[in-house]
Amino acid sequence: MNELKVKGKPFVKWVGGKGQLLPQFEAKLPKELNETEFIYIEPFVGGGAMLFFMLQKFSNIKKTIINDINKNLTDAYQCVKDNPEELVTLLRDIETEYLSVSTEEARKDFYLQMRDKFNELNNTPLEKTKLLIFLNRTCFNGLYRENSKGKFNVPFGRYANPTICNEELIYADSDILNRFDVEIMNGDFSETIQNIDNFESYFFYFDPPYRPLNTTSSFNSYVKEAFDDYEQKRLAKYCHFLSEINNCRWMLSNADCSAKNPNDTFFEELYQPFNIQRVYASRSVNAVASKRGKLSELLISNFRTNDSQWLSAEELINLPEYKKDFLFEFGEASDNIFSTIKYKKDIAKTNNYKEGVFYHADGGTGEAGVGEGLYLGKDMQALFNFYNGEGEFGEYVCEYIGHPIFIDLSTHEQYEDFEREAIQLFGKLERNNHLKKLAINKGFDGIRYFDLYTTGEEFVLFNTQKVKRVKIITNEELYLRKND
Repeated sequence: MNELKVKGKPFVKWVGGKGQLLPQFEAKLPKELNETEFIYIEPFVGGGAMLFFMLQKFSNIKKTIINDINKNLTDAYQCVKDNPEELVTLLRDIETEYLSVSTEEARKDFYLQMRDKFNELNNTPLEKTKLLIFLNRTCFNGLYRENSKGKFNVPFGRYANPTICNEELIYADSDILNRFDVEIMNGDFSETIQNIDNFESYFFYFDPPYRPLNTTSSFNSYVKEAFDDYEQKRLAKYCHFLSEINNCRWMLSNADCSAKNPNDTFFEELYQPFNIQRVYASRSVNAVASKRGKLSELLISNFRTNDSQWLSAEELINLPEYKKDFLFEFGEASDNIFSTIKYKKDIAKTNNYKEGVFYHADGGTGEAGVGEGLYLGKDMQALFNFYNGEGEFGEYVCEYIGHPIFIDLSTHEQYEDFEREAIQLFGKLERNNHLKKLAINKGFDGIRYFDLYTTGEEFVLFNTQKVKRVKIITNEELYLRKND
């Protein structure tokens, strides 16, 4: 087929669709995807935002497999792939019929008739797909939801002029699905492993039903089969299994439960060995307007990502710009201070870090550096080494747990660009609180920056609700730990 001008994108609206997150995802894909042919597998395809993005970004995808437990949805993909002309004709007819209905009440009656027809068992896949797309474009919020009997039960949506037949998009999607010869499966996510071997390169993207953030946000299943904590654990086990296969990389999205409740570390524990990051998404599906807005989501993977990772304190201390700072502050002896004291004793070591754990001396908030907040470190031993060397550690250390989101300002360039933007927007506020204000406005809980004088880094938490103090470690205990 000739190249189409219309870009492929989801032909149905789908709750939790990843369209708005694609720019963030793109930065976090493994760089190896650009270097070799690979097989792309999506076990929870949903609306397909990630699918169409991947197929249009990577020409070196050798084979594609998509799967979903929702047979109505996978039949729709198959119809778009195999029968776009017939589907367009059917959609054009139902769109003309629906838009000719003049009153809202009559349109609602028409919608309910089509919903009843959709729930009948004797529809052909093509007829079912026509009705699925019609209902998707005319129901409330574009939801797909089934009751315990497997019946679609979303109420009528009041749209004045919905586009039911997007002819160009269906042809574009059909072209893409055929060009990459996408294999469409309908079943359990675990069945996507059936033809995998150690001699191919694979990339899996998982977008399962999200775990509820609380007891009231229970919209985590679009079909009658619930995706509960047992299923989440089964999926995590599957991801662990995939990680044992050569050249198999995967990335998974889910709810950031610990952002809502610092004690809820369900996913951090399930995926502890893997790379856990956070991205931001706007969510509008909530009956209460105040509960809509930006939420952080987890992005978990078994690889290091392609975006700029934080340099560790050990790496930061070796940057020329910070060696120069040491020379300025400590004079000609700084090389000796750097090598014998800082690096070996005081500088934070990543192998001492624990996921979601921070430390602070005496447990109070401060106002030095980049604004008023809670000044934290990740390496308790390095903090102890430095502060007790200075005689300022106090009588105890407080241990905190939580998963706040920090913006990284640990290089001169990052810090100076951020500071310039903050001053332009808010002026230079007392105690550098213009930095705090900009970080919060950008959706971050705090700032991570280079600390020349202590452990090589500092985490400054402005939103102190994002951590919980769980333990007080006395000075005596710290000495015992140090001398073990």
